[in-house]
Amino acid sequence: MCSAGKREFRLGRYHVAMVRNGADYSREVETFFAGVREHSRTGFLAVVNDRGRSYANAAEELKALGALMQEAGLCRSADAVVQGETISIELEVECPVTGLPTTYSFFPVAFCRGSNNVEDPLYDPSLSAPFIGINMTSDAFAFACLVRDQCIRLYGSKPDELTCMHAARKLFQHSVTTWQNMSVNTISSYNKRSACPERAVHLSDDRRSWLAPHNDPVFAETKKEMHSHEMPVIYAQNLCDNWLRTMFEAGTASVGREGQSGGILVA
Repeated sequence: MCSAGKREFRLGRYHVAMVRNGADYSREVETFFAGVREHSRTGFLAVVNDRGRSYANAAEELKALGALMQEAGLCRSADAVVQGETISIELEVECPVTGLPTTYSFFPVAFCRGSNNVEDPLYDPSLSAPFIGINMTSDAFAFACLVRDQCIRLYGSKPDELTCMHAARKLFQHSVTTWQNMSVNTISSYNKRSACPERAVHLSDDRRSWLAPHNDPVFAETKKEMHSHEMPVIYAQNLCDNWLRTMFEAGTASVGREGQSGGILVA
């Protein structure tokens, strides 16, 4: 139901692999990152082969995924990573927008079958799948690739080849609007899917934030609490402002954790 995810799948920019253990996962991460450096990949979905195993609920599935991440050397402990600890993997690549070496952060998030069971204490359909798996993305990098795609379509060139600030502003404004609309569609689709209003994702009235019964992009949680997160009209605009300064005012090429900075707990 993720509009951005559908787009990346359609463009062939998703790396999908079946993994059995941490060693498999580590190997596939390196393959994925090789594609990121070439700007040919933006997301990595690891489907865990758990044949022969059964789980009583979503919590047991999350523990299995946490153990896999520990085995892959990406977290200090399986217990910590399923209790709200964020896993951030930094990668320096040539920015699709500025063309300069830039560090982007990629975040793995756990998906499981139990999250789609309304009777499960961890019911959260926006984090459910017909398998247990791990989805790794960088919203900032994916947005940068969209900006590059839009620039090639509009101007027939890459963003770092633009010499007119007005043209760059027009490109960025168009891209932020496109990314915002994709996010609105995604959140609206997941909202309709939830059988429990208190576990549904939804937009704020001004559409500048979205709320979810989890903190994005932590790997997993064993307690569901509503968190508020920034929408693209905030974080994507921040990215574009930074890129504009970098391209035309000799600013610093930095993206930080824009788009996945974490949510704010809502009382």
